[in-house]
Amino acid sequence: MSDELRDAGADKLRQRIAEEAARMVAKGGDSTKSRFRAARRVARGWVPEEQLPSHDEIRREVTRGSDPAGGLAHLAGDRFDRIAELVRVLENVKQDPLKHPEGDVLEHTLQVFDRVHEERPFDEELLTAALVHDVGRAIDRTNPVASCVSVLGDLITERTRWLVESLEVAAAHGNHTLGARARQRLESHPDFLDVLLLAECDRKACIRGYDAVSLDEAIAILRRLALENDADEAADEAADEAADEAADE
Repeated sequence: MSDELRDAGADKLRQRIAEEAARMVAKGGDSTKSRFRAARRVARGWVPEEQLPSHDEIRREVTRGSDPAGGLAHLAGDRFDRIAELVRVLENVKQDPLKHPEGDVLEHTLQVFDRVHEERPFDEELLTAALVHDVGRAIDRTNPVASCVSVLGDLITERTRWLVESLEVAAAHGNHTLGARARQRLESHPDFLDVLLLAECDRKACIRGYDAVSLDEAIAILRRLALENDADEAADEAADEAADEAADE
C-alpha cells in the first residue's frame, strides 16, 4: 500500500472517530472519554493516540452537527431554543457528590441562574451567562470555557462571552488568589461587579434540594427580557427619528 493511500485511510478513520465522538458529546458525553469510546466503536479495537482526533476536531464536529438527528447545528427554533438544548444535555454530566451535593451540572446551572436572577432580574446578558457558563463541560472537560464560547458562537453577545470567559478569574479574585496585575485588569473592567456576582452565585450553587427555576422557566425569562429590550430599543429609535424630524422643520 502506498503512503498516500495509507494516509488517506488514517484521515478517514480519524474523521469517522471525530464524528462518532461528536454524537456522544451531543448526547451529554465527555469529550475526553468519548474520543476513546468512539475509537473502539469505529475501529473495533485499539487506536494509537496520535491517530485519534483532537478535542478541537471533535468540537468542530459538534458545532457542524454532522449528525442530522442530533447535531447541534441542526437544532430548531430561535436562539433561546438552541441555547436550551445545549444546556439541557448538562443533566447527563455528573459531579462528585461530596463536592457538589446539588446533583448534576444542569441542577448546578439552574441554581446559579436563580441566584443571579434574584440580584439582577433585568440583565438579560448576565442571566444568559449564568445559564450557559458550564455548557463546555459536556463537550471538553479539559477546556470547557473555550468549548462553551465556541459552540455557542453568535447565540450570545460579546458581553455574555466576556462574562463566561472571565468567570474563573473572578472566582480567583473572590478567593484572594489572583495576582496584582490580573486583579487590576479585572477591577478596571466596566462589568467587574457583574462577573464578581456571577462567580459568587456559582460558588454558592451547591445546595441539595434547592428550589431553583426549571430550564423552561429560565428560557421564558430570557425570552421575555429580550422582547422587552427590543421594544425599548424600537421606542428609542422612534423617539430619535421624531426628534430629528422636528429639528429639520
